[in-house]
Amino acid sequence: MSKKVTAVVQARIGSQRLRGKVLKKINNKETILLLLKRLSLAKEIDKIIVAIPKKKEDDPLYKILKKNNFQVFRGSEKNVLKRYYDCAKKFDLKNIVRITGDNPLVDPKLVDKIIGIYQRKNFDYVSNIEKRTFPKGLDVEVFSFDALKIAYFNAKKKFDREHVTPYLRKKKFKRYNYVNKEDFSNIRVTLDTMNDFYLIKKIYSKIGKKFIYFNDIVQFYKRNKEVFFKVWF
Repeated sequence: MSKKVTAVVQARIGSQRLRGKVLKKINNKETILLLLKRLSLAKEIDKIIVAIPKKKEDDPLYKILKKNNFQVFRGSEKNVLKRYYDCAKKFDLKNIVRITGDNPLVDPKLVDKIIGIYQRKNFDYVSNIEKRTFPKGLDVEVFSFDALKIAYFNAKKKFDREHVTPYLRKKKFKRYNYVNKEDFSNIRVTLDTMNDFYLIKKIYSKIGKKFIYFNDIVQFYKRNKEVFFKVWF
């Protein structure tokens, strides 16, 4: 029997480098909704919860998520490790896939692949980020609640608590890193700056498919490498 895995997507409006990026629109849809729609195609995910800060400035994000029938948890703004732990406790989650709200091109097939590895083996933590071969922006991390709990009660450094999983990658947890045969770690499709936003808009418009997967991005990159390194403004 496979382990149930819940996606917990962290998101907030108050990003330091690109404020309100999760509500920026591509094809008339907020990027957070594009992400969640894509993630909902993952077959190995039991449900999706969006974990956002319990802060007034995040109320517009909360309203959009609820309007679109997504489950929302509100918790600590800066201590994101605590936000994840409190969310997992509230919903009695046993296995979690962590996705960040600045990755609107998340690939549900890749999510399923990494969850599948986690389900078949007795790992505490499986990801594709310890040795990067996938573009920044296609990050997937799966871990057990037991590992999260250990991190929550033992991680003391501010960085470890802000970024959730560094403690899991430092200590002697049973880990596995999924790698791609070809290395595409030199490109980024994450949303952190206005330049990233213009690139992701270009990817959506040029590929022109309803759902874009990793292989679509790779093929587009091989034909249009200059687009990925262009300064748009």
